[in-house]
Amino acid sequence: MGYPKEVYDRAWQMMEQRAAQARQRGADRRRKVLRAAPEVAEIEREMAYQAAGITKTVLGAPDRAGELIEELAQRNLALQEMRGELLQKNGFAPDYLEEQFGCALCRDQGYVGARMCGCLQSLLEAEAYARLSDSAPVESCSFESFSLGYYPKTADAAGVSPHARMGDILAFCKSYAEGFSSASESLLLLGKTGLGKTHLSLAIAGAVTRKAYSVVYTPVQSLMDKLESDKFSYDAAKKEQYAGNVRSTVSCDLLVLDDLGTEFMTQFTSSTLYSIINSRLVSGRPTIVSTNLEMAEIEQKYSERMVSRLMGIYKVLKFTGRDVRLVKKGQGRA
Repeated sequence: MGYPKEVYDRAWQMMEQRAAQARQRGADRRRKVLRAAPEVAEIEREMAYQAAGITKTVLGAPDRAGELIEELAQRNLALQEMRGELLQKNGFAPDYLEEQFGCALCRDQGYVGARMCGCLQSLLEAEAYARLSDSAPVESCSFESFSLGYYPKTADAAGVSPHARMGDILAFCKSYAEGFSSASESLLLLGKTGLGKTHLSLAIAGAVTRKAYSVVYTPVQSLMDKLESDKFSYDAAKKEQYAGNVRSTVSCDLLVLDDLGTEFMTQFTSSTLYSIINSRLVSGRPTIVSTNLEMAEIEQKYSERMVSRLMGIYKVLKFTGRDVRLVKKGQGRA
């Protein structure tokens, strides 16, 4: 469990920017105060001198350590009061020179002791979600926006209505996202185009990302194009990108492969897809695969090893109904 290095790097960069901005604000306030009340500088020099002398004073008279420290503390408080009065006299609040951090709890350090602060966790979640949103319309694909009203309530040949079946699938996907862990099962979403497979896989991806798991979403064709182009490039940087992208797809907490079956099949595509899917199964990392293909079409298109993993190990969710996009379009004309 954990975000990709790029997400941590970006979050830390933002944290450092916050700390730098706090220091800059403090410096600006200090310059403003010293222009109005230069005497403050002398008081602060005395405070610094008192603080630096504590260790020397205690070592010189260890038997009176407690008494001496108390005396120094009282002297420091008196100096602080003098500074506060001087600030007020010149129109500033008594605490005007205190450092004002974006997060008072961790003082923009990201951690409180050994525990990650909530402000850093929020930055990580926001950055991971933003990266996922860059590659897919996550904002518009939530569980709340998935409407069962587009699925007929009339029973099919199996005696189950698309409305009821999709209600069960929606409930399962919500539960899957809520209880997601590195031990969650892999899912195969089957059904014709426009039935909500991408919508629900993205809803899961968004929810899982907010739970601090790393998620990679990609259409299969886009992934294969990218990997093949980088692998066979003469550019060393491209080859390095290839290795990094393979690591990301294999090691992320959840991989969402959308539109399996739309990719142009080559020896490279076939072997790479199998390698990614098999590697994730071996390492116990869950994957969600969506496809418009029927079972028989999957068996015809892919190798026996690939089919055995998709159909024998993945949990299959069969989407039914009419193309939601066409239903919406028809309602728009009405």
